[in-house]
Amino acid sequence: MAINLVCIGAVYIDTILSVSRFPNEDEKHRATGHTQRRGGNCTNTLEVLSQLVEQGRQTHEDAQDHLYLLAVLPARQSTDVQFITQSVPSVNIDTGCIFREEFGNAASSYIIQSAANNSRTTVSHNPLPEMTTQEFIDGASAIWAQSKVKRHWFHFEGRIPIVTEASVKWLSENVPSAKISVECEKPERDYMAHASSQADVVFFSKIWAEAKSYNDPRTFLDAQIEHMKPGSILVCTWGSAGATCVHTKTDRRDDSEWASTTAWKSTAESVEVVDTIGAGDTFIAGFLHALNCQGQWTLQQKLEFANELAGRKVLQPGFGGLADQMRLA
Repeated sequence: MAINLVCIGAVYIDTILSVSRFPNEDEKHRATGHTQRRGGNCTNTLEVLSQLVEQGRQTHEDAQDHLYLLAVLPARQSTDVQFITQSVPSVNIDTGCIFREEFGNAASSYIIQSAANNSRTTVSHNPLPEMTTQEFIDGASAIWAQSKVKRHWFHFEGRIPIVTEASVKWLSENVPSAKISVECEKPERDYMAHASSQADVVFFSKIWAEAKSYNDPRTFLDAQIEHMKPGSILVCTWGSAGATCVHTKTDRRDDSEWASTTAWKSTAESVEVVDTIGAGDTFIAGFLHALNCQGQWTLQQKLEFANELAGRKVLQPGFGGLADQMRLA
């Protein structure tokens, strides 16, 4: 059955400087590489999803899934919006996005990526006023009104927790058939816990769990079950240690389905991590695809698919060709 998948979050234009090691303060240091590309959690996820959706259309002629971005952008005719649109050509940007016509530039990030220990240090600047709850409602309503497809999934990056919670509440009350997923990635956005309690799927990061004083994903997820919506799926990625998820049947811990997997590793003899930027976003794309398009898979299979997709992403720069790799694997 066709679905409209709407991702809500920020869009950045990333400037990535590759260096042999992280420079000292007040030091001149030559970069070994320079790349500029579109970034932001949701658009990274949408880029990977667009590959998976296109692959599904090639396999099943009746596959009619549609991807939408709901984000704050600069002026519609600005160079930055053209750049963003070209980076995700199969994603509908016009219908739901909020265009700040008085601004000419999108949010930007400058990322220093060190080869010495695969670290990445990010400095960001966002001149655009953040989305309000009413702007979300207007954008979501426009998407709903335009589309003939009545099955919707809304995925929230969760930038402004209070706005996210209000938006999730509005969806629950006004579009009860819609499915909702949220990210709890950054511990400083602690209020996201309120929004996550109303979601159908919640993606937790390792640093979120560690900030709550948990040292492993299963113990952390087990403690969250009683606070979540019955029937929800909770996922916690744990970096090089893999990922764990639980499908909560009720609010009881002993009535749940669990799945866990170690980090995916290539069978090739010599491989190395190339680019970890967007690995978590790739995982989310894989899991959302598995939930919506691979209903015959078990929870374990869905988790393993997302885990492998993210594992393959870190072995290459950017996101190109990931769906094809999964098909050929």
